[in-house]
Amino acid sequence: MGKSASRKYVPSVLLVDDEASVLYTLEAVLKPEGYQIAKASCAENAYELFKSDPFDLVITDLTMPGDSGLVLLENVLKIRPDSMVILITAYGSESIAVDAMKKGAYDYLPKPFANDELKITVRRALEKLSLRQENQLLKERLNERAGLASIVGASEGMQSVYDLITRVGPADVTVLITGESGTGKELVANAIHSLSPRKNSPFIRVNCAALPENLIESELFGYEKGAFTGAINRKLGKFEIAHQGTIFLDEIGEMSPATQTKVLRILQEREFERLGGNHTISVDARVIAATNRDLQAEIANGKFREDLFYRLNVINIHLPPLRERLSDIPLLLEAFARKFCEKFSKKYEKFSDDFMGRLMQYSWPGNVRELQNLIERVIILEDESLFQNSSNRFNMRSKLENEQFIEEGLLSMHYKDAKEVLLKTFEKKYFEGLLDKAAGNMSEAARIAGMHRKNLYLKLKELEIKE
Repeated sequence: MGKSASRKYVPSVLLVDDEASVLYTLEAVLKPEGYQIAKASCAENAYELFKSDPFDLVITDLTMPGDSGLVLLENVLKIRPDSMVILITAYGSESIAVDAMKKGAYDYLPKPFANDELKITVRRALEKLSLRQENQLLKERLNERAGLASIVGASEGMQSVYDLITRVGPADVTVLITGESGTGKELVANAIHSLSPRKNSPFIRVNCAALPENLIESELFGYEKGAFTGAINRKLGKFEIAHQGTIFLDEIGEMSPATQTKVLRILQEREFERLGGNHTISVDARVIAATNRDLQAEIANGKFREDLFYRLNVINIHLPPLRERLSDIPLLLEAFARKFCEKFSKKYEKFSDDFMGRLMQYSWPGNVRELQNLIERVIILEDESLFQNSSNRFNMRSKLENEQFIEEGLLSMHYKDAKEVLLKTFEKKYFEGLLDKAAGNMSEAARIAGMHRKNLYLKLKELEIKE
């Protein structure tokens, strides 16, 4: 359904069930929540409604005359791939429902379900859809001007980054990108160049940390024949190659004071000399720099020129670490998973809630790069336990550290995202503790929880908790 600019958007929900009483109950529970409701008594009727007005969410019974809920799921996602689908299942068909989730269903509700459980599941599904659409809209705004689909994130911090990129890109000013290693500084530099009038000219990257001090000047400024032993021919430097384009000085905090002085001259006067030469060369290159260091602290320690800092820091774009934008993890996870599934010819399947919960509780010292490397390994080996059991970097924090991290991480997220993370964490801990308290007695555990024994079994299965 199209969103109106003048009115608040109302999510649309299609209810599909061959029992009129179930349709009545679903509508009675959901309509007061403010959703636009439509009903169908079978899959065939649902198709007709869906073709004329694709719905945000479909809630369908699993077993119906004609096409089943599974077939309806597949056909709905063909018409609108981003639609959310929730299946209503009878006792004993939870294995089919889990299979449906692998095929694209958002979730399933076993009968009988509580009204509050229905409301919460629907709310979460629509919030996830909204997050996807928001991220897609942001990417489309950028893609209209340049191919920037590699930048993923819909959190408040990333929206600020998107906004700065789109405003600064065409302005042709010097930009300093700051942030921890692995946050995606080169992606941002590429995006800025792609949005600039220089986009059809070279984008030259120089990793200042990877070049020895005795080579960085010759790389940046080039040299004349005979400038030093081994200089048998003239070589153009990166600044000269980047003429009329953009030069990206990555890890500029690693640059020596002598080189800093020469870079400052280029920024001030737009000219330089090759090593061993006496001819002044004019250059017109936009400079974008990046660092994971605190340059103001480096200035205080005498390791970085203050005048160069102010020349570079005309516009500052700071990339938040992944631990401060946990709400972006589901989007990043899906983007990386689809990318590597396509690369390695694997079938994309939804990750387990336990795996997602672990991702949300980790500190990510390597940031987005670390997450990307993990997902690549998981896709190749088809083993989610890599994150839990790896002997390398993917080890969870201690319980005390984890709880402190969760608290700090939640405070950097939107309320609805923090609530969902906390609820999932709570459910896992509650039911594990419940089984311990009841010494594995399912009847006693169900009595303590005030749940039907059947629903307790389903909940443990959903949370992947062994009885």
